[in-house]
Amino acid sequence: MSPRTATASFTVPEQLWEAEPMLDALAARDIAQVFRLIQRETKVSQTHLGVATGLSQAQVSEIIGGTRRVSSIDVLTRICIGLCMPTDARTTLLLGERGHPIAAAAPPAPSRTRDEIDQALTEQFADVEAIYASRSEFTSKMPPHALFDCATDIRAAGLSLNLICQQYADTELAQLVQNGARLRLLFLDPAGNAIRQREDEEGHMAGHLGALTTLNLQGVLRVRDRLPAELRDRVEVATYDQTIRVNITLINDALCIAQPYLPHARGVESPTMVIKKRWPDRGLYSVFERTFDELWDGGQPR
Repeated sequence: MSPRTATASFTVPEQLWEAEPMLDALAARDIAQVFRLIQRETKVSQTHLGVATGLSQAQVSEIIGGTRRVSSIDVLTRICIGLCMPTDARTTLLLGERGHPIAAAAPPAPSRTRDEIDQALTEQFADVEAIYASRSEFTSKMPPHALFDCATDIRAAGLSLNLICQQYADTELAQLVQNGARLRLLFLDPAGNAIRQREDEEGHMAGHLGALTTLNLQGVLRVRDRLPAELRDRVEVATYDQTIRVNITLINDALCIAQPYLPHARGVESPTMVIKKRWPDRGLYSVFERTFDELWDGGQPR
């Protein structure tokens, strides 16, 4: 039985993932406490917890009993996927820390308006959860499966979109759509001027990035074409031809992965920001969401 199927035998209430004890346990990567809280709420057995997360009943028992501690990113990722944790919970577990709580700010003067308070908090805390020096460092900390499994909405704009097209299997992408997810994927035009400029800047031979992007683009179109006819409109694909500045991936209207392009540096060597949406129209999340929307509106459907 796969982890995705196994969780059908029990349901973790959405509010449990938002409870303070659960957030504390996730931030501490205290999987024993996570399992105990789930058991207390759902009465699920150790056997079913194990089936859902790819662990044996004995391993679950050892974890809960405190004789086994989970520290491997691979195992943490498997637990995220198996329990279908919502985006905020996954981010907290994988980063090993809680986001900046709004309540932690110094109490504002009573005369300040709610808008003024929000603005002050935005300036003080922003909505950046983590910054990694390179994309490889980011993917080792937050693997694609932990980001995309159980996602219901994915929007991405960039160059070749390797995070989705190279690091996430076609079969898993198709399964996401069949489970109800919607995708909007915007590639840099592999035959356009902007991709040629980027090849020159990174020192590649002419056509190198264009060939990679064509490969990824064809792969996504192939996934879409193999879906049942009534599901194909859930995968929207387009291209654009503008100077590439950043890869943007938006997940479930809650999490943004922003990967800027630096002069004369390969994309994989560029930093990555993990941004959590905290306000409807403030903070960096909104900036990158607007950028995606503008690029998407100017794209050419494929």
